[in-house]
Amino acid sequence: MAKFEWDLTPLFKTKKDFYQAIEDLRKKLQEREKKQEVLLDSDSLFSLLEEKEKIEETSNRILLYGSLCFYQNVMDQETAEMKKQAETLENETKAIFKYFDKNILHLGKEKLNSFFQENKKLEKYHFYFDNLFRLQEHVPDKKDSEIIKNNLNQINKEQSQYNELLKNMVFSPINVKGKTEEIDASNFAKFLSSRDIDTRRDAYYSVNQAYLEKQDQFAMILSHIYGLRIQNAHLEGYASVLEKTLFEENIDKKVIDHLIEIVQEHLPLFQQYLKLKGEKLDNKQPHLYDFGVPLIEPKQKNYTLEEAEQILFAAFKPLGKEYVQAVETIIKDGHIDAEPRKEKHQAITFSWNTYSFLNFRGSYVDLKNLAHEIGHIVNYYFSKLKQPFLYEDSTIFCGEIASIVNEILLNHYLYEQAQTEEEKIFYLSKEIENYFTSVMKQTMYTELENRLYKRRNKEELSSSILSEEYARILKEYYGESIVYDEIAKIEWSRLGHLYRHSYYPYKYATGLLIASTVVQSLVEEKSLSEDEYIAFLSAGSNQYSVELLKQIKVDLMEEKGMEKGFSVLKEDMKKLTKIYRKNREEKDAKEKIKTIF
Repeated sequence: MAKFEWDLTPLFKTKKDFYQAIEDLRKKLQEREKKQEVLLDSDSLFSLLEEKEKIEETSNRILLYGSLCFYQNVMDQETAEMKKQAETLENETKAIFKYFDKNILHLGKEKLNSFFQENKKLEKYHFYFDNLFRLQEHVPDKKDSEIIKNNLNQINKEQSQYNELLKNMVFSPINVKGKTEEIDASNFAKFLSSRDIDTRRDAYYSVNQAYLEKQDQFAMILSHIYGLRIQNAHLEGYASVLEKTLFEENIDKKVIDHLIEIVQEHLPLFQQYLKLKGEKLDNKQPHLYDFGVPLIEPKQKNYTLEEAEQILFAAFKPLGKEYVQAVETIIKDGHIDAEPRKEKHQAITFSWNTYSFLNFRGSYVDLKNLAHEIGHIVNYYFSKLKQPFLYEDSTIFCGEIASIVNEILLNHYLYEQAQTEEEKIFYLSKEIENYFTSVMKQTMYTELENRLYKRRNKEELSSSILSEEYARILKEYYGESIVYDEIAKIEWSRLGHLYRHSYYPYKYATGLLIASTVVQSLVEEKSLSEDEYIAFLSAGSNQYSVELLKQIKVDLMEEKGMEKGFSVLKEDMKKLTKIYRKNREEKDAKEKIKTIF
């Protein structure tokens, strides 16, 4: 089916056109570099802004085409070279305009405001300027900038040491049904999800024991990274690393506080699921390594791409005709490359601009991934129609909402179409597991970061401190109905995001809660209209994230702004508990009959 392969001709008709575009843009960049720009009036400022936007848009189109050609055929040496050339040009473009923002700031707000009065066309760039001046208050002086630069270089070195440690990790082999199995990063999850308790316990201990042996090295690296991040935040005028991370997207700290508070209020709901799962697995005293096992494993369905397409059209119906028509257009115009081919990149799934990439092999996970990625590109499709290039991409904070809405709608549709109780349990459990991993665990990791940064302000983070903090937060979130093995304390060392990012996990939690709120408002309550949702998808990044969310009637500054996000989870738990209770009663009745006769 050619329609599930990319048609990249709207970007460039031929590779020859691609190479010509690189040559033409490089000439423009050379001309731009020679110019000594003097922003004397509003007209010259507007002209330069327009020129800059056109150049950046062309550079982005070249980067997009070169990269997509590579992912389509990683075996072709030419596509690798195309990607490399496109990336080099993108860096050159950024370097040429590096001075530009400084010149704008040098003009000052007063001068810029007078330009706005003189030239109404500049209104298009109002939000861009507003954000530029907002960030200016945290621009360090030359001396501090040098320290920050050195610190960032040191952080990169520490992260390289961390990656080197990971690369050299060796795990003890385990015995699975009389056969010796080697464990590595690629198959650990498979063993941990085994229905055989000995297999998952042995795999868990094998991996954690290896980390335990290197715990002091992991702790030293993490402590150094945290110390450098704290120093950089202070040099840039922030009270904390959290404040710095949130300020970049203009998100108030209250959002994090409210998230932690609301998740903690709903911990009994998560713990109820864990207890039910333990019982379903005939495990009255579950350990942490038991929760990777699927609640149920029905006979796997295999979907063709034609079937997947029809399922998704039906699932997306609640979003309205305009949304479904956009999906039809995107598929028809060749924006999804889903057919498995040996020359494609095999290991990744992604969306970029209005193009999605995956290898669809027919499983439920493939179907879910397709729904998720369509959410991203439809979001971009609507934004591209309504926004200039400057604002056509969603903010990172809002970007996951459209894709998760699609996942929820898909699961609801599959649940309604399910023919057996086994299927219904499967879809319910998949959705609940998503809350468990994306909301509960990611919020737990966020609160863990808070605690670790507070400790790091006072002292170095030793392995014993890290294990102590992790053990404490585990028990708070998972509850008292679980057996906590001593070795579980070392799991902090396996949390890669602690080393690589600052405060990233909370976005998964807020993304799912907001998406759930959208589904509840749009489908159940009808308090959010299809047009309002499309308007949100069309807004790109033309406002700050918290303001954008108000378009879909979500106010994160309200104390209970995320409360409605638990409605889907609550409903799923009711349905699952009802089915489970019914099955248990039937089982008890059969046992009673056996006893009598």
